[in-house]
Amino acid sequence: MCRLLGFVSHTETTIPDALGHDFEEFTALSAGLHGDGWGFSGERRGQRTLTVAAESAHTSRDYDAVLRGSRVTSGIAHLRAATLDLPVSEANTHPFVHGDLSFAHNGSIREIASIEPLIDADLRAGIRGDTDSERYLLALVSEFRRASVVDAIRTVVSRLGEVAEEASLNALLLTPDELIIVADDASKAPDFLGADYYELAYRVGADFTAVASSGWQRDGWQRVPERSILTIDRRTQHVTVHELDTVLTSAA
Repeated sequence: MCRLLGFVSHTETTIPDALGHDFEEFTALSAGLHGDGWGFSGERRGQRTLTVAAESAHTSRDYDAVLRGSRVTSGIAHLRAATLDLPVSEANTHPFVHGDLSFAHNGSIREIASIEPLIDADLRAGIRGDTDSERYLLALVSEFRRASVVDAIRTVVSRLGEVAEEASLNALLLTPDELIIVADDASKAPDFLGADYYELAYRVGADFTAVASSGWQRDGWQRVPERSILTIDRRTQHVTVHELDTVLTSAA
């Protein structure tokens, strides 16, 4: 159970400078449920960085320094709420990076062992932490070897849905070409978290496009359709919405 923030910009900037109040509201979510670690993967001029910490972003000096000191053209930030009794540790903190991919997940796939058959053997050998989320990424990487990115996501989401019907598969994936958003069925949210917990929304600015989980009043943001895949072209910031089986429409 986590909070996601993804960002793509035409120019080098910091996410706090671009998002202003929205970034402050996102960070404030770590003062409550989402205080079990934070992470940021950013990219500029083809160079990708990763910082993770098993502490609350709300009280972390490093969080503020990293986010305000990182001029990027794309990035993913994540606030963790540890679930499934998994340890609060750096190895379990999102985003996860594999080669030129960065990934963050919002949800809990309780049947963790059921994910591993979807991962190629050479990738299983490199698993570092305990989470369902890291395994979700490696299942995607395995399928990318055999299919296009969107089709691979459809395949993995379908297979995970067969073994983990109540799990949210919301995710952000940053590739060299796109920021990709996987939006699952928002009704999967447990009652105690609120009906909008798994809703995702995106904001198109003059120079940037951002996507984030719920948790504050986001004026000017558009809701990501449920059971969809959004792809944001990092060069043009063109947004396309795909269903899990067919392309729906061009959104921007």
